[in-house]
Amino acid sequence: MTSRQIEAPAPQIRNVPMRPRAWSALLEMPGAVVVDAEEDGTIALVPERGELHLYWAFASTEHMRQLFAQMFEELRPEFSSDATDYVVLNLVEVHGKEWLDPILHDSDFEFFAEWLTMTHPSLDPNAVPEFPDGVTMRLAKDADLPRLRELWAEAYGDLTDGPRAINTSLADASWIGVMEEGGEIVAFAANGEVVEAEGRILTAAVAPEARRQGYGKLVLAAATYQLTTQGARAATVIGRPDVPFALRTASSLGFRPGRGGLEYRRQTDEEAILAKREAARVRGVKARFGGWR
Repeated sequence: MTSRQIEAPAPQIRNVPMRPRAWSALLEMPGAVVVDAEEDGTIALVPERGELHLYWAFASTEHMRQLFAQMFEELRPEFSSDATDYVVLNLVEVHGKEWLDPILHDSDFEFFAEWLTMTHPSLDPNAVPEFPDGVTMRLAKDADLPRLRELWAEAYGDLTDGPRAINTSLADASWIGVMEEGGEIVAFAANGEVVEAEGRILTAAVAPEARRQGYGKLVLAAATYQLTTQGARAATVIGRPDVPFALRTASSLGFRPGRGGLEYRRQTDEEAILAKREAARVRGVKARFGGWR
């Protein structure tokens, strides 16, 4: 096996379905590290949005069972806790994944959460959101960023992104809108660039003390309208089904469910992984011997 960028043949299984041209572009992204096993399989570690994302393409399930662990081991030197908090692995349309769980477990991946892409196919450029008295919207300032990071983490709780992913998303956003009430930030949303008339809402969050007042729908509507001012005719936002009201709020504005999947994460802190393995080993010993040791 060699570490090089290649254009793999059409495989039977991938963790994320994509066309050959998109796969080739992925392997050629700046910073991508690729490990391939001739025509049997390829895995790629790609920096995206402040995270390292792992992609694979294998000729068959059996090829993956035989090769994944060794190929993944070749990528481990690329992990750095100084650069990213974790490695992300998304599973989309992978059927009968019971055979896959042991492979991921042996490489220290843990299930994190489900995700679902919500898509609005036809935005209305005349749908200008109306703000109630005392509520205003403005562009975010640099001085707002610490508070926005807090809101992001509070809104998603245990399902939040890591600090570096949040920082990268805010830094790369083409627009960040802040909603205020009484001079206090109660919600915000961030958008990405509009590409080929499709925009992406990166995040929308409401302060815990301001929930259940319709602010989630209002700030998402503002983000959606902002995309239309940049020429967007469609929009997407990724939601977590386990985050209360996230999908319901998007649906109320005309977003419809699209592709979904499962997200797995692996820490980049090798010492933390070793400590977790040791804790699991000790628990196993106690279970086998009745805890008397």
